[in-house]
This record gives sequence, C-alpha cells and structure tokens, in this order.
Amino acid sequence: MENDSISSSSSESKLPLIVGVLGFILGAAGLVLGIKAKGAAQLANDEAAAAKASVAELGAALASKANAADLQALAGDLAATKQQTEANEKALNEQIIALQKVVTAPKAASNGKSATPAGPGEYVVAKGDTLGSIAKKSGISLKAIQDLNPGVNPNRLQIGQKLKVK
Repeated sequence: MENDSISSSSSESKLPLIVGVLGFILGAAGLVLGIKAKGAAQLANDEAAAAKASVAELGAALASKANAADLQALAGDLAATKQQTEANEKALNEQIIALQKVVTAPKAASNGKSATPAGPGEYVVAKGDTLGSIAKKSGISLKAIQDLNPGVNPNRLQIGQKLKVK
C-alpha cells in the first residue's frame, strides 16, 4: 500500500538532535586542532626569537674578533636568514588565520538535497517519497524497484538515500 510520507516519525524527530550533536563534535574537533596549531605557532615564534637573539649575540662576538671582509659576508648570510625567518613566520601566521576561519565558519544549512547527486540509474530519496512515488517518477514498476533494491525496506526510506532505478 502506498504512503505519501516517510514512515519514520521517531527517527525524523531525532534527526535534528543527531545532526546537532555531530556538528558540535566536528566543531569541537576543529577547535582542538586550531588550539594545537596556535600552540605550535607560538613555539615556532619562541624558537625564532631565541635564534634571533643567538644570531645577535654571535654577531657581537664576531665583531670583536673577525676582519671586515668576513663580517660583511656574515652580515649578508644573517640578512638572508632573517628574511627567510620572517617569510616563514608570515606564512605560518597566514595558515593559522586560515585555520581559524575554517573552525569558526558557520556550517552550510541543509536544503534537503543529497550531498552527492544521483548518478545514472539512481534516484535520491526526498522528503515525502515512497517506493510507489519513486517508481512513478522513474517510469518503472514498483516490483522493478524492489527487485533492483532487495535490501531496502520500503517502510524505512531515508532522505538522501540512493536507490537503483535502472
């Protein structure tokens, strides 16, 4: 017997709760990853600051012992190292900002459509669909749909579920 609505009132009422819990879990996981990334960035910044201090100390020590040509070459090397360190720090900060945007970005609202579209010979169950209505839309018999989808319970169709229709 055909029914024009999905017969799963208990699972339908739990769906927003399940989606909410999953969203919360994913958000918490993203936040944890963001916090870890921020900690790693802070550690890298601290190490870079320590390296800069060591370079300055070494430069001062060499200034009193090295000749002018050696100091010039060393100064060039130090400048290149400083530029590379600053570029790395900038890239790391950009990655942290991008990660923070991903973690804090609002989740896209579901519009009732499947996340993956139906392929050839497939039908994605929508709200209110029954096997009979899907058979009519697909232009095949109810028996044909049941034969193509032997494991599908017609009383437990889920929105977004894919069915074979060819």
